[in-house]
Amino acid sequence: MKRKVIFAYALIAIGTLSFTSCSREEKRNAADGVQDAQDKVEATADNVASDIKDGANQTAEDIKREKDEMAVKLEEQRKELKREIEEAEDNIKTASAKEKDRWEERRQKLKSQLNDIDDDIKDIRSDMKEDWKDFKKRVNQKIDEIQKDIE
Repeated sequence: MKRKVIFAYALIAIGTLSFTSCSREEKRNAADGVQDAQDKVEATADNVASDIKDGANQTAEDIKREKDEMAVKLEEQRKELKREIEEAEDNIKTASAKEKDRWEERRQKLKSQLNDIDDDIKDIRSDMKEDWKDFKKRVNQKIDEIQKDIE
């Protein structure tokens, strides 16, 4: 164990002496090499920053496109809900007393869903506070539930 420690110290001492005994030209070359490496790191950092900015711009464009698609999807769902509400109202007019209650309950549920869709449309058109992925997932689940309800 002592031999290893002594050997390590000897290597360190020899390395230190070798480094300090470099000529001025070798030191200049080493400094130039360090400067070149530093310049390359800076250039790479600039490239990475540019790539990140480009990626952020692309992501923003993707989100805007997805928001537009979601708004169209919600508008279609809204129209379908309005048709269903009108159908329920027509059925209320012609239904028996027992059926009227059932149709009235259905109409209220559809109106509630329509209000939710209106809120989601408003959220899409404004600056959303909710994370886009979470919002999109929640709205898609809601649309699926409404579709199951309508069918």
